[in-house]
Amino acid sequence: MAMKRIDSFISIYPLFRVKDGQMTAIKKITDEIISRGHDETGTLLFTAAFSDTQLFLRESYVDLDAFHVHLDTVKDILDDFFALLELESLVIVANQDNINKMKEEMQSLGMQATYCVINNGFSI
Repeated sequence: MAMKRIDSFISIYPLFRVKDGQMTAIKKITDEIISRGHDETGTLLFTAAFSDTQLFLRESYVDLDAFHVHLDTVKDILDDFFALLELESLVIVANQDNINKMKEEMQSLGMQATYCVINNGFSI
């Protein structure tokens, strides 16, 4: 049986409250983000999931460069995206080196996060 690969990716898990009356609009924007993301080679996973009032994103990137490619791909719609949301929580999971890089990244974006360093894990 083949070994699965070590999880060395950057995973980002934001939970947002969708502003009142904005659910349809935010679903349209997340559909556009996902459509664009199909061409991002370093984006391993990007999923939008909704409750009645919240948006949860599940994102994984091979490295920080791949995260930057993703941001560049959607830069023209990010302001519209964030205008419809309030960030409730943000968890970032990565190895120590990437956690250090993501701390700088999130500080430059003015975002607070919980940082969890991978102890052990695998990926397909």
